[in-house]
Amino acid sequence: MAEQQLRVGQQLGHYQLVRLLGQGGFAEVYLGEHVHLKTLAAIKVLHTRLAQEDVQLFQQEAQTVARLLHPNIVRVLDFGVEDAFPYLVMDYALNGTLRHQFPRGSRVPLPTVVAFTRQVAQALQYAHEQRLIHRDIKPENMLLGRNHEVLLSDFGIALVLQSSRLYNTQNIAGTIVYMAPEQIQAHPCFASDQYSLGIVVYEWLCGTRPFQGSFTEIAVKHTITPPPPLRSFVPDLPIEVEQVVMTALQKDPGRRFANIHAFALALEQAALQSSQLFGPTFVKPSSMPLSSSPVMETPAFPASATFRGSGSFSRRALLVAGGMVGMAGVGGVAAWSILSRTNANPASSKSIFKQVGNSTNGTQVGNSTNIMQDSPILTFSGHTAPVLLARWSPDGKLVASGAMDGTVLVWTADEGKTRLSVRSTVQPTQSDDYAWSIDWSPRKSVQHVAAGFVDGTIQVLDANNGQRVSSLNNPASRVVILSWSPDERYLVVGGGDPTIRVYEYPSWRVVTTYQEHTNTVKTVAWSPNGRWIASGSSDTTVRIWEPYSGKTRFIYNGHSKDVATISWAYDSTRVVSTAYDQTARIWEIASERTLQTYKAPGGAPIGDARWSHSNRFIAVYGGDGIVHILNAQTIQVVQSIMTGVVYSLSWSPDDTRIVTANYDNNVRIWHIG
Repeated sequence: MAEQQLRVGQQLGHYQLVRLLGQGGFAEVYLGEHVHLKTLAAIKVLHTRLAQEDVQLFQQEAQTVARLLHPNIVRVLDFGVEDAFPYLVMDYALNGTLRHQFPRGSRVPLPTVVAFTRQVAQALQYAHEQRLIHRDIKPENMLLGRNHEVLLSDFGIALVLQSSRLYNTQNIAGTIVYMAPEQIQAHPCFASDQYSLGIVVYEWLCGTRPFQGSFTEIAVKHTITPPPPLRSFVPDLPIEVEQVVMTALQKDPGRRFANIHAFALALEQAALQSSQLFGPTFVKPSSMPLSSSPVMETPAFPASATFRGSGSFSRRALLVAGGMVGMAGVGGVAAWSILSRTNANPASSKSIFKQVGNSTNGTQVGNSTNIMQDSPILTFSGHTAPVLLARWSPDGKLVASGAMDGTVLVWTADEGKTRLSVRSTVQPTQSDDYAWSIDWSPRKSVQHVAAGFVDGTIQVLDANNGQRVSSLNNPASRVVILSWSPDERYLVVGGGDPTIRVYEYPSWRVVTTYQEHTNTVKTVAWSPNGRWIASGSSDTTVRIWEPYSGKTRFIYNGHSKDVATISWAYDSTRVVSTAYDQTARIWEIASERTLQTYKAPGGAPIGDARWSHSNRFIAVYGGDGIVHILNAQTIQVVQSIMTGVVYSLSWSPDDTRIVTANYDNNVRIWHIG
């Protein structure tokens, strides 16, 4: 303490250190006064000395986090390096931390937990959209502002510690209790912040953290041991609330909520359903309307869904896509960190199909340095919620997109003008009756688009006149995904259970019922030659089978987790499939063997992979905010486009453009080549 007190009275930049406010394993925090303006600020002085080569990196990254402007994030006012010690100047929150307000062992009332979680989640969602991961979520880093709003702090430490020679397990002993399994293994992602916040919520609700012991013991428990049920500590806690927290604490990031905002929404809705929040201490926040957003759970992909069969998580709690939101970051342990960077020359990115990266034994090990930083050709902003689907019409003139606002829109690819808009036919309209699958009829002259909604309906629309051509309101099973036959006489439909049906169109007569999967069907795709249907499931298999006899040709077992998407090569000889095991695998029908394996560079489940019409390239979203264009033969990355968080993508018929369905409510068209 004496050594720290020696700093009192010193001047760092424009601030004089007045008194010590607190200290920890990484830094001490002082109250500072501006020598000219006489305003107060919090000065965090890190214990780590920076090597000369690290100073510029610290300055660059500190500039990035200083640009974070959000009402629930502590502002960085200034930064600098004094005698090789880095320091940050931040807003002074005079009401202290949430750890100070609720000391260890305290139980926090559920309404207060919901309010705190909502504010922290809003800050994290904003940061994630800026492609930043916090990585040190704990009550000590949550401050109370002048109006007792929660302010998320401590986002400067990882900027220097990740390369520091003083970084060791002793320094992070106070943080390991909140750390996600994948972060412990040096693979942090957006979902890691959700896990850490889940641990905090767990502790607030029951007064204890789920795992105790030494550093090593806690690290191992985070990785393999399920948390004790919350209701074993708090028997009167609503089971719905416990379910939400336990979902956020899933070991696999792909099993958590689609994003941090979804976690907060789910917690709030679960608490409301339990009738515990209708007291005078809680007012439903207008910024997060429960009636307009579904509860989300397992981050899947726009070709899949997860259902709960009973309890408060009914059909309206249908859980939606988001594996892509779990985009991984760079190394380090504490605080905010830049998710991804590029030193690419934008001019060089124009030369698509220049070979970069490398592969060994069929497994992709290289990555692209050829990153397109240009703006999209067109941004379509007709939706008011995250866009789950975007599919190009066969003639290349139109795009159909579906979003969580419940609409399917068809619009012109050259100008972004809306041609038609449709919602589910179920009455009364529900806020989560959105499309989960869209497929254009293969013939250019017909311009029919089929949409499968999560309420169990199918609509077939004529894009030329905007009319509904046909619909199926009572399918034998809940509709999630569908695919046209090449001759447009049939639709294959599956999802929600292990059963798949082939319907004759437009009579909707069931031609084939396929029941060989042992778990929920996630995706189906008809081969371009019409001979086969490929179906992927949570049973980890892809099955190739005959459409009209239902006879299985073979079972592909290359994936270790749920299969999410399937795309056929246009010569019908190969398939690319993606799964929650963070891989896209290219395999051959004739030999039934894997040709290439592409590992997600973002360390998250791969979102979507689509074959180009020429069969030469595959576009894949790998969870890192970038769509990568791969050589289909070598899996080398030949071009990368910084797209942001993407749910699905589609090639234009001439393979010169791709369209992406983005989390930020927009659909974007990008130039390829």
